[in-house]
Amino acid sequence: MSFAEIGPKLAAELADFQLGSWEARHSLFAHYALYGALLAAIGIAGAPLPRVGREWLLVTLCGASLALLGSPWLALLAVLYSVALHAAVERVPGTPGLVLSWVLLLALASYPALLPEDTFTGNTSSMREFWSFATNVWWLRCIAYVVDRRSRGTPHRTLREFLLATLFFPTFVNGPVETTEQVAARATRGPAVRTWDELGAYGLLVLRSAGRFAWGVAKVLVATFYLSQANETIFATGGQAVSHPRLWLWPVELYTTFYVVFSGWTDIAIALARPLGFEVQENFDRPWRSRSVAEFWRRWHMSFGVWLRSYVYIPLGGNRRHGSLNVLITFLASGLWHVWGALKVLGLQGYGPAAWLGFVVWGLMNGLAIVAGRWWNDAPSLEPLRAALREHVPPRLRHHAAQVLTFGFVALAWVPFFLPPWIDVDACWRILLRMVFLG
Repeated sequence: MSFAEIGPKLAAELADFQLGSWEARHSLFAHYALYGALLAAIGIAGAPLPRVGREWLLVTLCGASLALLGSPWLALLAVLYSVALHAAVERVPGTPGLVLSWVLLLALASYPALLPEDTFTGNTSSMREFWSFATNVWWLRCIAYVVDRRSRGTPHRTLREFLLATLFFPTFVNGPVETTEQVAARATRGPAVRTWDELGAYGLLVLRSAGRFAWGVAKVLVATFYLSQANETIFATGGQAVSHPRLWLWPVELYTTFYVVFSGWTDIAIALARPLGFEVQENFDRPWRSRSVAEFWRRWHMSFGVWLRSYVYIPLGGNRRHGSLNVLITFLASGLWHVWGALKVLGLQGYGPAAWLGFVVWGLMNGLAIVAGRWWNDAPSLEPLRAALREHVPPRLRHHAAQVLTFGFVALAWVPFFLPPWIDVDACWRILLRMVFLG
């Protein structure tokens, strides 16, 4: 988009706001930000309450968020499910409790098939999208609680703590993914307003949080206004619809768009949580500075990466045995987790098995890149080559070259990730061939 086009584009988007069509196209984010701010304001007003009373108020606000973004019926169902899972873990001893817990987890994983067809007809236009995103995060939290309590012997958490951690409205829709133990570890004593000095400090915290909230909203708006406008055209034509320079910039735009939008959601989640007494973890740490794909995944969607490492990679054996295979299985699990989310939005008819390949290819690309990076670093046969590079190439140049190569690979790996379900995965191959002037 040229600078001359920015003005007309902005005018058109502002007109969209006035007509309500932008809100219809981005209603999940709009409702999440609006209702999140409203509910957080109520939580802030409850700051003088004792900790237990304040946390029960927040649990109530979590239920209200589910009702506002979804429906009151589904909000009640979600709370009852959480109560049942907590009781199965904490009240039913031995193998029966473990079996019951995993039956409930499987029920949550397959809920679209268990609920009536007209369930997702609530009071928002993106209700199905909301529950699809939210249950992706919620399920991971529930799995972590079952594993932590039943297999790792973590401390007992009250029903209040469990409900607040798993249904926490600032992070329920799109993360960060935090387990009950992580939430408990990061919970502060809560906003203290017993003296004027404490009230002043709390007021500054609220103001800083409001600034980060506004920054997150601005990031999402700018990205949706101006970035990745040609995605479907490029996919549908195998890249033929644009020039080669534009096609080379396009994966970078995908990367940038996803980062700006996703980090914007995280900014809002952190901003809503802090005044309520919870330090939600950061989800991104300047991923563009990564010098390897492994480092990228320590900087990108960090909460999900921690979850995968703790509940998939390490239980498989980690680095102790079959390390490369464990990496591939972990990234395959990540791809299938995204497939599950898309299936809940589009259904099996709109998102058949052939469409799953985009996420699967993305996961395997990243897994293979990490395995290749380990081989490069550890293979004894490559030590002469590594030594020659260390001797003849300045450290700064090696550093920046590694960053550029990592950025380029990750950007290309986003192409199958964003493949529309109605376009065959072969489109990714055709785009790559055109990028290297072979298509």
